[in-house]
Amino acid sequence: MSLTDVQQINLGLSKIAANRIARIDPAQTQLEAYMASNYPSWKRSELSRRTWVFALEENYKLTLSDTIPDVDKPYKYALPIDCLRPIRSSRTEWRQAGRFLYSAFDVLIIDYVRNVPEAEFDPLFNNVMACRIAYESAEYVTQSTSKKQTALAEYEDAVSEAGKVNAFIKGPQRVAEDDDSFSWLNARHGYPGQG
Repeated sequence: MSLTDVQQINLGLSKIAANRIARIDPAQTQLEAYMASNYPSWKRSELSRRTWVFALEENYKLTLSDTIPDVDKPYKYALPIDCLRPIRSSRTEWRQAGRFLYSAFDVLIIDYVRNVPEAEFDPLFNNVMACRIAYESAEYVTQSTSKKQTALAEYEDAVSEAGKVNAFIKGPQRVAEDDDSFSWLNARHGYPGQG
């Protein structure tokens, strides 16, 4: 079941037994204004916190933005607009500065976490996001610190459940067998499969 941003917010508000909202654009109540100013940040933060499978963009070829002569990483690439964060793997050689990546190579292919619309959320992420909304807004909406603590426990349970079914990638990224980073080692020691 895909949700809109307002439905996602209302799912979170229901977890703390709070009033629902009708819209966030344009906001007409204080609660709607609170959600309109905070929800986008909570969403981006939650998507960025883990490598959610549904938000993963793989093997994306970046467009070269500029070249800088006489430096070790002369090729400058702008990150895609929907990129929340590039994913660093064990073979990564690029460095990041703001919304740009700098590389020694004139072709750069990356994996990254996308800022996906609510309609693409995984059902388990809907629950995690709802718990995050409940936690972040509990004190503002209910003036109850105990509801905030309950929401935090529900959030941790929702993340744990999503992790159990591999809704996000845990641990470091795997090094591919054909990774050139270790070619010198293979050549020197003559590991199997090397010609």
